Amino acid sequence: MARIFRIEKGGSASDTPRILTDRNPVPALATSCAAAILAATAMGCATASSADPDAGKPALFGDASVAGRPDAAIQGIRPDAGMPADAAPPPADASPDCVKGPVNLLSNADFELGLAPWVETSGGGYALVVNESEITGVDAASGIFLAWMGGYSPVGGATDVLLQDFVLPSDATPLSLDGMIWVDSAEILGLAFDTLDLELVNVASGASLEVLKSWSNLDKGSGWVPFTVSVAGDYAGQTLRLRMTADVDSSNNSSFLFDTLSLNTTTCQ
Repeated sequence: MARIFRIEKGGSASDTPRILTDRNPVPALATSCAAAILAATAMGCATASSADPDAGKPALFGDASVAGRPDAAIQGIRPDAGMPADAAPPPADASPDCVKGPVNLLSNADFELGLAPWVETSGGGYALVVNESEITGVDAASGIFLAWMGGYSPVGGATDVLLQDFVLPSDATPLSLDGMIWVDSAEILGLAFDTLDLELVNVASGASLEVLKSWSNLDKGSGWVPFTVSVAGDYAGQTLRLRMTADVDSSNNSSFLFDTLSLNTTTCQ
C-alpha cells in the first residue's frame, strides 16, 4: 500500500481543541340445657360447667360479639391477615425496572458524526477525526470516518491527543474496550521511536489510572487489526476519561489509525 503521511495541515495550532384492647374479659356463659326427641329417641341433655375448658368462650364462627371490639364479628382469622408474619420481603434488586444488559459507554464511537463529543489536540495543528478520502490508500474500517493520529514528523517531535469523558455506572461490571487499529510507519530500525498509549484517566484529578494498551512503529502492518483489552481496576460510579496519546519524533513518520471503538459493560438499562 502507499505510505501513509500527511501532506498538508487540516487546521492550525491556534484552533480551539476539540480535543435507588387488650381483649376485655368475656363473661362466663350461663348453664344451658337442650333436649330434643327425634323418632321417639332421646338425644340427651348437655350442661356446660366450669370444668369444661371451653366454657365461657365466645363462638369462633357466627354472629358472636366480643365486648370492647368494634369489629366484634370473628370469622376465625384476623381481618388484617393478608400475609404470614414471617413472610420475607422481596429482594432489593428485584425491581422490574432494572434489566441488566450490555451497553457501549462511548458516544460517536465510530466517528461517523465527526468530532463531537471527542476532544482533540494536535501538536502539528491537524484535525484528528478525518474522512477516509484524506488518507491515500486507506478505507475506514466502517463508514467513512476514522481517527488519524501522527502521520507527520515535525522538528523536535509532537504529541496528538484524542479523548472522551464518560460516566461508569455504579453497578457496571465488567469493563472492556475493543476496536480496530492500523499502524503504518516509515521507521526502518527495530526501535520504538513513535508510540501511542491508550489509557483511563480520573477526570477530577487528571491522574492516569491505568494504561490499557500501547503500540509503536514496531506494530506496523498493512491493514486493520482488531484489538480487545480488559480493564483491571474497579472504577464503578466514577467519571472517567478514555485518552489516546501519540508521540512522534522528527523523522520517519508513523501513523496510528483507529475506528469502530466500543467501551463495553453490563448495567441496568
